[in-house]
Amino acid sequence: MKIYLSVFLILISVAVYSQDEKHCIKISPFSAADDFSFPTIMGGFETRLSQRLSWYSEIGIKYRKGYFEKADTSFINPYGFKAKTEIRYYFPKSYGVEEIRTILNGLYVGANIFYTMESRNSQITFHPGGDTSIIRSDGFVVNKSVIGLNLIAGLQKKLSRHFLIDFYAGIGYRFRIVHDSHLEYDPAKDILIKPAGLTVQGYRNDIDVNSGVSSTPGASMGLRIGYRF
Repeated sequence: MKIYLSVFLILISVAVYSQDEKHCIKISPFSAADDFSFPTIMGGFETRLSQRLSWYSEIGIKYRKGYFEKADTSFINPYGFKAKTEIRYYFPKSYGVEEIRTILNGLYVGANIFYTMESRNSQITFHPGGDTSIIRSDGFVVNKSVIGLNLIAGLQKKLSRHFLIDFYAGIGYRFRIVHDSHLEYDPAKDILIKPAGLTVQGYRNDIDVNSGVSSTPGASMGLRIGYRF
């Protein structure tokens, strides 16, 4: 009899726990096609801290070569990862778009810090010594880390009893640390050949060939699909 009573109490506890929906696991489907940065398989976990606060963290692993990774010479096998941790505040019901029964629902604001690291092969063309009659190709290795902070706003909305969708956008600031190896190009005396106009490839090449620390404002936006329990 005591065994049955214990099992019954455990089942009741699990049922109450699941109805409270304090946690959520998420995936970021568009991260798999993020060739501007680098493509990752990315997932995260959100948990309730209080009635209005939650903590979300995610990590992603690079799983393929990016579209803009153009190199004839392979010095290394490319790899990389992304990590982020975030505190969120969910607005009360009067500010939401639907009835908020748990914290993991409705409009929210938050702040996050993130870190990305990538090592990959790259290639550029340039005029050595500023002589435009000569074109040289240069393959090299880029090791880049980025540390940043974002302020965000978003909407987490139920799709069904447990499934949800999470839209967000934000602005922030980031610091880049770039270290090149096997690079022959010298920005002090050579001329980098860039694609015409403003292009992703040209922007990436500018960053790749300038070893050191730099900083820049940044923006982020995205979508996640989650399962709440």
